Amino acid sequence: MLVDDADELMGAAAGPLVEAMSQTGSDEGVVTGEIYVDQVELNTPVCRSAEDAWSSLRDLRALVAKQGGQVLACGVHPTAPVGVPDITTSPRYDRIIDEYAGLLRTPTAALQVHVGLPDEHTAMLAYRGLRNRLPLLRALAAGSPYWHGLDSGQATARAAIIRSYPRTTMPPLLRSWNDYVARTEALMTAAEASDHTYVWWEMRPRPLLGTLEVRVMDAVPSLATVAALTSLVQGIARRAVESPDEVDLDDDVLAVNDHRAARYGLDTRVVDVDGSLRPLREVAARVVTEARDVLAADRLDAPLEQLERELAGETEPNRQRRVVAAGGMPALLADLVARTTDLDG
Repeated sequence: MLVDDADELMGAAAGPLVEAMSQTGSDEGVVTGEIYVDQVELNTPVCRSAEDAWSSLRDLRALVAKQGGQVLACGVHPTAPVGVPDITTSPRYDRIIDEYAGLLRTPTAALQVHVGLPDEHTAMLAYRGLRNRLPLLRALAAGSPYWHGLDSGQATARAAIIRSYPRTTMPPLLRSWNDYVARTEALMTAAEASDHTYVWWEMRPRPLLGTLEVRVMDAVPSLATVAALTSLVQGIARRAVESPDEVDLDDDVLAVNDHRAARYGLDTRVVDVDGSLRPLREVAARVVTEARDVLAADRLDAPLEQLERELAGETEPNRQRRVVAAGGMPALLADLVARTTDLDG
């Protein structure tokens, strides 16, 4: 999110800045506009490792700063007012605005990670394994407890906002590529959507890219945490292909797990893949270890050390609440901007 000198959303004033940035880029990635005028999307190229993604995003955040922009990475801007935001005009966005009507009230921002898969069968194995663990990814990235200047009581207020949008749900239980095609085509027909990109599950196959796109996580300020979460997604997908889950969580159970993760973050219990109710921190520690085991052979596991440190410490929502208690909302905004613009961390 692009913010002004007071760390508040820029609104329409961001338009020329976004237009200028959207015309630049490099082999390290590109900056593009989004449906909200005062928001940019930082797009890395295809990366072999999470460390490569970290390097690309560092350069892209530096590019924004060079163009005169100041960014704040968070699932929801903590003080954005209730109202009608400044929206970008395009044929695609115009259709979305018409469908969403008054639901678009404040910008949200996500950390979206694509994992490349070689074929349809492998993609569905990875889909099943990642799907079972999406609430964990939600909880690890949760960092938007404040909305409209108030504590929402959620670990991620962004999750609550996103749930109000059509076709933005946890991904359904699918066991084959044919299941995916049939489910998506039925939704497209019902919504009179022109293509599959109007199906906004929290994880979705992207056939034209050859990837699975994980969309469940809040945008996070720390680049080290971005790399760690990216590495975890990569590790979960790889393990799911090499050692497929024997069980797929029921759609309703997965939705409850996700709600608990969005409400309480890591400080809750969820139904694990063996059907037992376990503390989410316990599940997280095991999944991180599993990801490290499959990535270590190719020396791709180093970024996961950041998650191990974070699991032993204070959660992001509690950190933000502590900052507000000590210095008020201006202190939180300054803290988020400082961590977003820290290109070493």
